[in-house]
Amino acid sequence: MDSSRDPAGDPGNESARALTGRSEDLMSAAEALQGGNHVAVFVLGDSGMGKSRLIEAVVAELGSEVTPVRIHGSASLSQVPYGVLGPFIVNLPVQEATSQLAVLRTLWSHLEEQKRATQKPLLLIVDDAHDLDEATAGILAELAAAGWAKLLVAAAARPGLPEPLLQLWFEGIAERHDLRPLTLAQTTEMLEGGLGSQVLPNVAEILWEASGGNPMLLNGLLDDARKDGTLRRRNGVWLFTRPLNSHGDRLTDVVRRQLLLRSPEERQALNLVALAEPVSRELIESVAGEEAVGSLIDSELIRVTDPATGELRLWHTVYGDTLRNLISPARSLQLRQMLLRRMDSEPTSAEGLLRHVSWSIECGAEVEDRQLLRAAVLASRLFEDELARKAAALVKDPELQMAARAVIARTRYNASDYAAARELLDADFGQGNTLPSLLAGTLLWAAVMSALGHTPEDIMERAQVVRRAGERLARDQPENAEAILAATAERLETMEAMVNALTGDYRSAPAAAEAAGTRPANNLETAFRLCADAERLLAGGKGLSAFAVMSRAIEAAGADHDELYFLSDFLVVRAAAPAIHAGDWEAAETLLSGVVAGSGPSLISFGGGVHAAHGIILLYQGKAAQALNTLSAALEALRLTDPQQLFALTAAMAFAAAAEVGAHTKAELFLADYENAPAALPRYMRSLAAMAVIYGKARLGNYPDAIAELKRLGRPEPEMETPGLELDALAFCLALGDTDSAPRLLELRDSLEGPRPAGICAYAAALGTDSAADYLDAAKTCEAAELWTFAALAYDGAAHAYRAAGDTLRERMANSQRKRCLDRADDLPGEDTAKNDDSLGILTRRERDIVALAVRGLTDRQIAAELQVSVRTVEGHLYRSYAKLNVKGREQLPGIGGR
Repeated sequence: MDSSRDPAGDPGNESARALTGRSEDLMSAAEALQGGNHVAVFVLGDSGMGKSRLIEAVVAELGSEVTPVRIHGSASLSQVPYGVLGPFIVNLPVQEATSQLAVLRTLWSHLEEQKRATQKPLLLIVDDAHDLDEATAGILAELAAAGWAKLLVAAAARPGLPEPLLQLWFEGIAERHDLRPLTLAQTTEMLEGGLGSQVLPNVAEILWEASGGNPMLLNGLLDDARKDGTLRRRNGVWLFTRPLNSHGDRLTDVVRRQLLLRSPEERQALNLVALAEPVSRELIESVAGEEAVGSLIDSELIRVTDPATGELRLWHTVYGDTLRNLISPARSLQLRQMLLRRMDSEPTSAEGLLRHVSWSIECGAEVEDRQLLRAAVLASRLFEDELARKAAALVKDPELQMAARAVIARTRYNASDYAAARELLDADFGQGNTLPSLLAGTLLWAAVMSALGHTPEDIMERAQVVRRAGERLARDQPENAEAILAATAERLETMEAMVNALTGDYRSAPAAAEAAGTRPANNLETAFRLCADAERLLAGGKGLSAFAVMSRAIEAAGADHDELYFLSDFLVVRAAAPAIHAGDWEAAETLLSGVVAGSGPSLISFGGGVHAAHGIILLYQGKAAQALNTLSAALEALRLTDPQQLFALTAAMAFAAAAEVGAHTKAELFLADYENAPAALPRYMRSLAAMAVIYGKARLGNYPDAIAELKRLGRPEPEMETPGLELDALAFCLALGDTDSAPRLLELRDSLEGPRPAGICAYAAALGTDSAADYLDAAKTCEAAELWTFAALAYDGAAHAYRAAGDTLRERMANSQRKRCLDRADDLPGEDTAKNDDSLGILTRRERDIVALAVRGLTDRQIAAELQVSVRTVEGHLYRSYAKLNVKGREQLPGIGGR
């Protein structure tokens, strides 16, 4: 674990962290107040959106240019004319206190004194302007309209600005900023700016989803996660070590402050919704009253999610755990009994059942065994592992306990604790006295055995216990014998298809595919047999066809997988493999983004595989430096949970990326990771990982037999044609400069599918003719496939051909195109690049983007246009980047000298 100082622990860093995602608003507001067209800037937003922090940042940005004068709205004075101006008009006679002219004259006299002292224009800073009385708002509007002072105003979106101030906006002399929830990109930028190190993408995704983009909640969740160890930095990468805790001290303080502002009836309604959501509005109103519920809806603390049924939920889901944590068990039980007396029936939705069971467990109420088991299954599928274990542990029925233990084993599988999962499952394997209990956990058992490295043959030999138990059960229940024997036989066939798919043995795939086509199969078995067929096509170079087969497998499997809850993620990542092999980046990214979009807590378990796939795409495209960052981050996630056993492949690819950019120290660490990793990889991925390691060793200069070894891995069994594997092997050979691989690639060309093989084979064809025109055609084909390294090699070949022909003009043009492709690849081999890569790691994502464009020679204005930001934003990011990199200006940025 990284032991360096944690910048997020500095309280003074919080304000800057909160504003990272609001930099555009900050710069725009400051520019408006500095210019001559606007007399006021209004900042509006809901609670927690960062209005106060933004106006303070604007004041800091303006610095010594203005004379700041602060006025605070007050709910208690909102009905008192000029109440908030008391400190400025304290010497005004009582009889004149209601005279607008007298108040204006006294206020202006006070302001003029401050202005004379500083000799700077006046800026009136008004916070909580929604609580201003109309009279005060009118005076402030007059001061601004007359040009005597400028206004910087923050107000809640509801009820909004008082009418006199709003009129300035209608007249076009005020600029308005409505603060919306942060986007995922803004959240990522905010986290990187505050944490100061690389942040695993799923950290931003989970925090963004949990906070709803609300900066106040986001900061609370972030601080609590760091404090309790949920969010940790490992080897320079911030990641989640367990599901997010949403009732830490910081978030509890936020919620407690909200409760203090509510009436007793509103607090009761809020507590009931938190304990029972989703819950009927009519039911809550029958307890707390219509007025209380309406007020909470208007304040956006609760919301109606189904107008037809009037279903209520909390507006921010993270409030739920915090509110429930603040309620004592005795009070919780009292509220539960109060609500149950008014309910016609128990919840029927999955979410309602989970909340009902969880609430019952929390306050010690009895729950029926089948309901406990159902809730445990649902919780484990939603990765609510703690609730799943609690509910399963309370099941008392001996027959149901076997299924309950299988649920607990799932939660161990979620955390990649395969030994513990196997111990739980082994105890009940083949022991059930009913068909459901006999089959419970059998598929998960096979998945666990595969993860522990057992071969399909070994797994199926041990699985015969289920067949014998089924035969015993059939003898004991002759009336159901046929159904029992059929169900156990089907389960064993599904298990066999699954373990073959997990190992990815493409040698047996033709037989498996033929078997799948000659007899009916259940959905799971069909999906797994299609997986095996896709593996065969992938090894054969038919990446697009394999992707189509995997799409059929995903469709066949459906969405509701009781025991194999992880099947969807497994199928998606396996479908991404042929898309990546073929170079269909768009299809791969669409698949992977689908996993992220429906993520929730599952991203902690399966996010590492998604990030690994992104890293491999970058490596294939030639973006080695970016691939190194992504793969190293994915590797840290996979150290914690690796349900798809992708650690070895990811370590191998990270080693290749590190070797490519000359990062020797990192490469050594990744190689050690690969060599110490379990070898439970599908056959194709195992070969690909071995190739990546050989390529990396050759790049580092210590593998003289690399080319021969790569070619052997491309044809692991000479009697079997594996054009897909050969393509991968020969692509590595070409990248190492082995032009003798080109003829074999041309022999394979007709067997291969996709833009990536087409680009690589086009370059191989140009090597055969050594024609400048063919090199240029190959370069264009590689560019279209986004294979930037191969495109650069092709342009280099064209430059050499032009040089041999004495055509120096075209040689320079080809070299220029080669440099452009290398710039797109964003890395150059060698130690200097490695150092640059390491140094740029301390920048945020936005800072890296801006520095990369500056390195390419773009001006500040061109960068602003490219990224759709203001020039001031670009300048600010560059200045911060100079400070972090310890350079004086653009000419010293990493990479400038080398390019």
